Amino acid sequence: MSEILDALTVQARVILAFILRDMRTRFGRSRLGYFWAVFEPLTMILALAFIFGLMDRGAPINVDIHLFFFTGIIPWMLFSRGVSMMSNAIESTTALLTYPQVKAVDMIIARIILEFATLFIVSLIYLCFLYFWGILDRIESILMSIVVLMLAILLGSGFGLVGGVIKLYFPGYSSFQALLMRVMFFVSGVFFVADSLPSVIRDGLWYNPVLHLIEWERSVFFYGFESQFYQPIYPLLWILSLGFLGLAGERVTRSKLRQLGI
Repeated sequence: MSEILDALTVQARVILAFILRDMRTRFGRSRLGYFWAVFEPLTMILALAFIFGLMDRGAPINVDIHLFFFTGIIPWMLFSRGVSMMSNAIESTTALLTYPQVKAVDMIIARIILEFATLFIVSLIYLCFLYFWGILDRIESILMSIVVLMLAILLGSGFGLVGGVIKLYFPGYSSFQALLMRVMFFVSGVFFVADSLPSVIRDGLWYNPVLHLIEWERSVFFYGFESQFYQPIYPLLWILSLGFLGLAGERVTRSKLRQLGI
């Protein structure tokens, strides 16, 4: 039992060290970095709500436009940041993985914790403002809403980890991934609900796991809205498959990088 506790203590210290390292890398040493991390998603939500207001358009469902975009932007950003932070994870941490106490899973856990905590704090700040403004009344299921957000970053992390492995063998994949992410932003439900689409388009977008998560998030967030589109098992299968492929690919690729002296 003491050996298990010692191992867990070492792992916790390694994860904390990774979190602090990534915080310095991402946010820098100035307060401006932390300020931007908090207000970037809020700026996106407010900008989209403002644009829709200028166009005299409301939310596709009977909810406040700010909350509608909140339930689209936050899951999307968790997914996209998961992709971004994991895409370069293998190259950036290969040297650290030579230490016996450091495992690839420690780096993955640390980055997921940091990104999720950042956007979770952002969400709390924004929802508190909306509550005091009288825009937010209640959330149907806070627990399930958090669970879906966690699944969003896990999906992005798996996608990014697999992409990071592919990129080492095919450097041109970075350009393809950037293009794919731009397209996915417009077809993942940030601006629409799936049930409002023509059946031909809706059937084609069914294979997008991010759209399932955003529809799921809105279904557990809003009273009176229940999407007929999403299937919880579908994004879960993507998460498990990408996680397995990503970790297996990382292990194989790490050996290759060591042989090349990278």
